[in-house]
Formats: sequence, structure tokens, C-alpha cells
Amino acid sequence: MINLFNSIGLLSLFLFQSFIIWIYLQHFFVIRIPKGKFYCFILGVYFIGRTSITVNHDTIIDFKFFSLFFTFLILFFFLSGEVMKKIFHYLFLIFWFLIQEDITMLLLNHAQQTRAIVIFVVQFLLMLLTLLFILGLKHFKIDNLLGLNKIEYGILSVTPLLSIILLLHKVSLPIDKVLIFDSYLLLINIVIIVLYNYLSEKNYNIIKNKIAFDENSMTCEIIKQEEELATLRHDLKNIVSSIDFYADSSDYNNIKVITREILGQEVFNRKITGCIPIDAVLNQKKSKMKKEGIPYNLDLQIPYNLDLSTIAIDSCAILGNILDNAIEEVERNGLEESIEIALRFKNNKLVFKVANPIKDSNVDVNYDGMKSIKSPNRQGIGIKSSYDRAMKLKGHLNITVQSNQFIVLVVIPLRMN
Repeated sequence: MINLFNSIGLLSLFLFQSFIIWIYLQHFFVIRIPKGKFYCFILGVYFIGRTSITVNHDTIIDFKFFSLFFTFLILFFFLSGEVMKKIFHYLFLIFWFLIQEDITMLLLNHAQQTRAIVIFVVQFLLMLLTLLFILGLKHFKIDNLLGLNKIEYGILSVTPLLSIILLLHKVSLPIDKVLIFDSYLLLINIVIIVLYNYLSEKNYNIIKNKIAFDENSMTCEIIKQEEELATLRHDLKNIVSSIDFYADSSDYNNIKVITREILGQEVFNRKITGCIPIDAVLNQKKSKMKKEGIPYNLDLQIPYNLDLSTIAIDSCAILGNILDNAIEEVERNGLEESIEIALRFKNNKLVFKVANPIKDSNVDVNYDGMKSIKSPNRQGIGIKSSYDRAMKLKGHLNITVQSNQFIVLVVIPLRMN
């Protein structure tokens, strides 16, 4: 009857202790396998750690070290998280096993006549204390998936590691002093876990606040850009209305006055290709490059009678945008290499190729908007606008970076009558 009672008590103890470890690891990690299967693994490993092979009262094989090794494997293969995080919790679990065993053995040696009762009562009390502690952590922190960095884990791991060493190599003392010593170690490690829990929550709040700040900044920037675009649309509408009025009156002089005032220079000061839309853009950009002292090379093979009337606005916008980007990059970084500008018309396709020098070849190419040259905190719209217009014309826009050159190639198909 006593043996049956001991067996039931021992089995209950294993189940309860495995349950505590299962709850603990779930709080700090994401489990990669089904939770039921994970609990069975823990129960098996913990049971192995409590068994040994004994012959004539001499222990031949103690499976305790195998249990520690398998616990290590469980943490590293069945749980998600950083290596340093797993090491920290592995050390804490080892300390937790050792402190339990140490306190139990002290009481056993002090009260031999109540060996079985002491085992079960003390172990269950320690398990219950641990369960209440974990539930307390879960009450104050819902999500513990966001951990610390490697240095923080390393610093926190020192305490359980030193505690393990002290438990394994402590000097002989009276039982009351040893219990006080063990209680201090247990309290210190509990404080470390609470500190870890607090730091994890603090890091989570910092990142959450940073994300909220970035979202607010982005929202403010979008609102600001929308306001600027609204103002631009309003002004553009008035300007176009004026041009339309003068066009109906055949007053081309006033139209030229308006366009030159907007551009700040004369546009049609000379023919380059003879194709008016292309020449309008090239004249403006050439004038700007000469004014800023930026070297450039032109390689133009465009028919003077090429009809771009159906795509004039989009093609000029694309060419103007990529030339503006090239000029601004050279001007901003004071680069001395020339901008290479090549224009071709071949096989009913209009081809623009602009290659400008860049200071840093490590450029993140993004067709949805690259970092603005004028303001690093804003997204430039030139590349995105050019890309969208090229797609609208059933064309192609490609960006490559090679040999410290930023190369934009645009191909636009033309429908010839």
C-alpha cells in the first residue's frame, strides 16, 4: 500500500513538474510543434532525469545529465527565438532543478523519518510557488515574444550561471544557513526573471512607440505633400487657363512669356533634333547644366519630323524627370564626370538612355519611389512618375547601377500611321 502511494505520488509529481515547465516555456517562446506533443517530450525528458541504474546500492548510470542534454535539444529545436535567449532560459531551468533538489535533500537529511512526505510536500510547494510566479508574469505581461538583444541576454545569464556554480560547489554549513543561502539564490534569480520580463516589455513598448511615431510622421508627410499637390494643381489650372485663352486669341507672344516665366529661361532658343517636344526639354536642361557647370555629352539620333503629338506630354515628362534626377545628383555631390544622354528612334521605338555619375554605388533601386535627393526624409516621386508614365505608354523603364553610374533606360513604342 505504501509503495502504491509512493508510486502515485511520484507520478503526480512528475506530471505537475512537467506541466510547470510546459507553462513556463510557453510564456517565453513560440512552440513549433503541437502543444500536447511538446508536453509529452518534457514529461519523458524529466522522467528520464529522475531515473538511474543502481546495483548493490551503487549508482552505475545516472540519467540526470542525459536529461539536461535533451532539455537543451528541446529548447533549440522545438522553440522559436534567439540562441542567447534559449541559453538564458536553459540556465534558469537548470538552476531551478538544482535548487529544488538541494532544498529537498536538505530537509530529507534533517528529517529521515518523514522522507516520503517531505519529498512530496516540499516539491509540490516549490512547484506551486513557481506556478504562481509564472501566472504573475503572465498577468503583468501578455506578450513576451519580443526579446532582448544578445548583450542583454548575456548579462542576465551571468546570475543563473553563477548560482549553478555556487550550488554545485558550496561549502558545508548548518542546515538553517544553507536554507537561507538557497533562499537568497532563489530570490535573486526570481528578480532576474522579473527584470528580464520588464526589459522585454519595455523594448516592446519602445518599438511600438517608434512604429507609431514613424506612422504619424509618414501621415504628416503625406498630408503635406497632398497640400502641396493641391496648391500645384490649383496654380497649374490657372496657368493652363491663361495659356488656353491666349492660344484661342493666337497671342503666342504672351504664351511664350508665361512659359519662360515658369521655366526661368528661354526654351526654344535653338534646334537640337528638330523634334519640338524633345528640343523643348533638351534646351531647358542644357541651359541648366551650362549654368551649373555640369559637363554632359549628347548622342542624338531622332528624326526632325518625328510625330510625338499623341505622347508629347508623357514622353517629355519622362525625359525631363530622368534628366532632373541626373542633374541634381551631380550638383548635390559636386561630381566632375559628365552626364551621358543618348536618344534614339529605331524600329518604331523611342529610346532614352541617361547615365549620370553617383557618389555611392550602394543604391536601393525602387520603382515605387526612391529616397528624395532634396530631403532624405521624403520619398522622391520622379522615378515613380516616370515609371508610371512608361507603363501607361506600354513601354519599359529599367534602372541599373554599375561602375559608379546610375543608368536609366526608357523604351517607348510608337504607333506610326
